[in-house]
Amino acid sequence: MGVGDILDTTFSLYRKHFLLFLGIASVYFFAILIEYSLKGFISGTIQKALIPSFTAMPFAIVSTSGVVLASATVYLGENITSSAALRQVFKRFFPILGSHLIWRMFLVFTFISISFSIILTIRQGASGILLGLIGFPIACYFLVCWVFHLPIVLLEEPRVGYALKRSSELVRGTWWQVVGILILILLTSYAIAVIFKVSLGFIFIFTKFAGNTDLRSIIEWSIMEKVLDTSNFFFYVIMTSADLILKALVLPIWVIGVTILYFDRRIRKEGSDIELTASIGEDV
Repeated sequence: MGVGDILDTTFSLYRKHFLLFLGIASVYFFAILIEYSLKGFISGTIQKALIPSFTAMPFAIVSTSGVVLASATVYLGENITSSAALRQVFKRFFPILGSHLIWRMFLVFTFISISFSIILTIRQGASGILLGLIGFPIACYFLVCWVFHLPIVLLEEPRVGYALKRSSELVRGTWWQVVGILILILLTSYAIAVIFKVSLGFIFIFTKFAGNTDLRSIIEWSIMEKVLDTSNFFFYVIMTSADLILKALVLPIWVIGVTILYFDRRIRKEGSDIELTASIGEDV
């Protein structure tokens, strides 16, 4: 598949099986609702950043894995329900959790290396850039190499070590190509959410329902996750609710895209997906 084929297949599967993915995405909506709610009751910068995220993580992992399994199943011509997909995920929850925690650790390391690099650069000059030049590329390399850990745990072998090694094998030799496709998939899904939120905010501003909020504040809130500055409580509730719902609705787009990319890499490496089709049919 080319990039256009992957995106076309992604939106086609989402459109044809919208209710299937909606049922699974509702678990993710619950996860981000928990995270958003906890942030309002927790004080301290570090605690507010870590506690809500870790509390919601199990639900987010289950919903993401459910979308992976559901998209793989319907892509291969099988049928599955939201509840059946989630049940299959629970059977392999601990291998999923283990592989994802390792992947998430490198994601956190990426942000830490960037943050410390900026701080050291400000305080000590150019020497601080060295940390970013070393830590950031290493973390990014493994993030991409292990990007297929969830499909592999769910569809092939539920062992953490195998999943990470297998994912690296599928990415090997096409790292930059995989990076480009992943960025395009993520930007497409992100742009859809931003465009909808900005459009909704513009409508409320045009109808004088947004209070003192201007379009710039809406854009900053949509893109940079800033606190929405408004004097209208109902406008704040509507926009916040729309933000949480959109995050849940956008989740299947990029997860389906990554799953389709996994199939594409596997077919390119092995030339066939017959064995995988059989295993899906037996498991689901």
